[in-house]
Amino acid sequence: MNRFSLAEAILPLATAAVLMLATIISGSTDLYWPLLAGVAAALVLALKKGWSLTDLGAAASGGMKATLIPIIILVLVGCLIGVWKVSGTVPAMIYYGLGVASPRFLVPTAFVLALAMSMLLGTSVGTYSTLGVAIMGVAHGVGAPLPMVAGALVSGALFGDRSSPLAGSLNLTVAMTGTDLRKMLSVLAPTGITAAGLALVGYLAFGLGPAADASTAGSTMREAISTHFVISPWLLVPPVLVLALAFFRVPVKWALGLGILAGAVLSVVVAGTSVLAPVWAALYGFTSQAGDTALDKVFSGGGLFPMWRQFALLLAAGALSGIMEKTGMLSVVFSRLVEGTRRPLALVGSSMLVSTGVAFVAANQALPIIITGRMMRATFEGARLSPNLLARSLADSGTVLSGVIPWNLMAMLAAAALGVPARSFVPFTFFAFLLPAVSLAFAYVEERRGSLAFQLSGRRAG
Repeated sequence: MNRFSLAEAILPLATAAVLMLATIISGSTDLYWPLLAGVAAALVLALKKGWSLTDLGAAASGGMKATLIPIIILVLVGCLIGVWKVSGTVPAMIYYGLGVASPRFLVPTAFVLALAMSMLLGTSVGTYSTLGVAIMGVAHGVGAPLPMVAGALVSGALFGDRSSPLAGSLNLTVAMTGTDLRKMLSVLAPTGITAAGLALVGYLAFGLGPAADASTAGSTMREAISTHFVISPWLLVPPVLVLALAFFRVPVKWALGLGILAGAVLSVVVAGTSVLAPVWAALYGFTSQAGDTALDKVFSGGGLFPMWRQFALLLAAGALSGIMEKTGMLSVVFSRLVEGTRRPLALVGSSMLVSTGVAFVAANQALPIIITGRMMRATFEGARLSPNLLARSLADSGTVLSGVIPWNLMAMLAAAALGVPARSFVPFTFFAFLLPAVSLAFAYVEERRGSLAFQLSGRRAG
């Protein structure tokens, strides 16, 4: 079989990227079509190079199988939101949240709270499905800009995904790069704190609302919630349970599953619904019929079947990733990025590009770490560079940028839990965009100074 040229190898990615951009600009929710176009381009190119349709079908199938666990998590999030809405858990979270939140500072507060929660739990999913749901409800109640609030929540949650000692992504980065967790945390701190500080400044500058109007709107919504829904502290048990299980490192699928079960029980026992009501809400979502337009908009949604577009998106991304990896297209693209590169700053930039490219194709957060870590580790060692530098490059690129690629699982989970389309909140995810730039700036300064962070065995990189 003939080897692909760089132009051929990059064509499926370029096709998907251009069509995806056009789809997002047009406002369409059918984001899977651009990826399917990329799959078609990859198939045509591979067939011309001598690959059989059987082998390509197996590659696509393998790629789609790799999305099974992400799809299961996405299913659980959809079911959880539906059940928590029919049970009254979401109304209760918002009711109590409106009583303590400062409406004027909601956007920066959302960022800080999400950052603290994700650092504590080590999971963005747990942050979105508990704190995120409550904050977004409060945002509805006080008339805050929903995309900006969602962007602030995603920014904070991604900080923990990248920085918490409990985060699976951070521990995977440590394993793939051969660094030490404690050293890794000290290396991540300067770039992470700097980017988070800049993001907070941005949220303070652009996210402050009028105090009087927000307070009045919040009080009005709180009264409406207490009128139309059963409010009880018992309804807070499901989110507390999910948070506790996440803190004790229970796998996320079990934590979400038990959260769904607790919500279903409270739906019957506290809210007084029928036994079938939470089942229906888990499958088809909940439709609020309070008679209040604002409340009905906030408290309707969730469910398994309304998320079929997200499932199609993940499967299409899996098929594209499987074909491009099996045929060697990915290796052609990424190997050219690092070919002949020896300078520390160039290697950092190349690693970040590769990591982001894999996040674009693979539609999840783990593969950018695994593929880039395996690919670049020997290159960094050959250049006498510390594995800490590679680990930071991965953490500051694909790990967080996965949260702002609309068809990536990380962005889809946030959209499903927060009720805001990814294409709407992505421009306000300040931390994710600032971090790579800050990391490159640190790398430039460290290279100029000959920092020990770049050196292996006390020798300076050439």
